[in-house]
Amino acid sequence: MPNANHPKTDTIIVAGRPLTLKRPVAVYAAERLQRIVPQLNALNAAQKTQADAAAALDTTVCSLRIWLDLTGTQWSNLRKRGPYKRTNA
Repeated sequence: MPNANHPKTDTIIVAGRPLTLKRPVAVYAAERLQRIVPQLNALNAAQKTQADAAAALDTTVCSLRIWLDLTGTQWSNLRKRGPYKRTNA
């Protein structure tokens, strides 16, 4: 319901401690994020790639990156692409 006026919050509780989000989100989304953050932290600690973590959480890499941005979590295992070899055609 994107046009509905849902109550918003900018704080979730993770492992008994409050975590301030970068921006307010709807309460129902914050509750879901509250359940996902411990799994995100475990996958990050296990050095999983973002693609592996997204597959484990049954979501997309785009959603995973949004969650990481909201919580201010730095992902530890980023696979860098490149450098690409330039060819002059």
